[in-house]
Amino acid sequence: MKTIVVANHKGGCAKTTTALNVAVVLATTGARTLAVDLDPQGNLSAALGVDLQELEESHHTSHRLMLDERGDFTDYILNSRPRLDVLPACLDADAEALLDGQAVSRELLLKQKLAPAHPSYDYCVIDTPPSLRTPTLNALAMSDLTVVPIESSMFALLGLGQLLRTVAKVRKAHSPDMLLMALSTLYTARQNLDKGIRAKVIDKFTEDFVLRTTIPRAVSVGEATATLQAVVESNPESQASFSFRQLVTEFKEVLGDEESRQTAAQRKSR
Repeated sequence: MKTIVVANHKGGCAKTTTALNVAVVLATTGARTLAVDLDPQGNLSAALGVDLQELEESHHTSHRLMLDERGDFTDYILNSRPRLDVLPACLDADAEALLDGQAVSRELLLKQKLAPAHPSYDYCVIDTPPSLRTPTLNALAMSDLTVVPIESSMFALLGLGQLLRTVAKVRKAHSPDMLLMALSTLYTARQNLDKGIRAKVIDKFTEDFVLRTTIPRAVSVGEATATLQAVVESNPESQASFSFRQLVTEFKEVLGDEESRQTAAQRKSR
């Protein structure tokens, strides 16, 4: 199981939208996929069909799984689509406080709990909250590829250094093979501001660690969100849907998927 973490402690950068569409595309292209929602707002969970009110009553959330010393991850997951399961989240202040209060190896709780899931899934896609607290650290500790969505705005790069320092510390301690890449989101190629922000992102990450694919600012994405769907489901012919499918192909190349590597090599040779 290869784990893709979407992380940025800044809100409004299309983090959940990216995680949702990547998970749905992976599943629809045949990969057994586990979507993990670590954001207590539960937006990814809701988009994947989870009843948040019922979830609040059952406490079968990602946060509670991390706190359950004997719990089996299969008791907490729900099926959302063919080949797509979700480990959901919802508002649970008690669980958040308990997680932050764990004294030993609190950043490894999710990795330990999902270790038995590896044979069952090809990919795990994790949506993180807009913070650098315990849930995000748990996601980073099991990450093979951490994607930092950076929207095209004047404030996009503020605080990015803190995130990168945190990722570097977790990678050194727990995930030395983790890849870190930036993704331009809410991007309009014709806008000079957007091009300028992307140039600064490339300067900070270097070109090799900025994904070629950009995610456009599109009405179709907002319309899909309003109906609790991925845009690749509600409007599969849109430019945004094309971008997300292209992004998944690029992820597979980066992660070493053999078929994607061959496709990329053939494209380059042509």
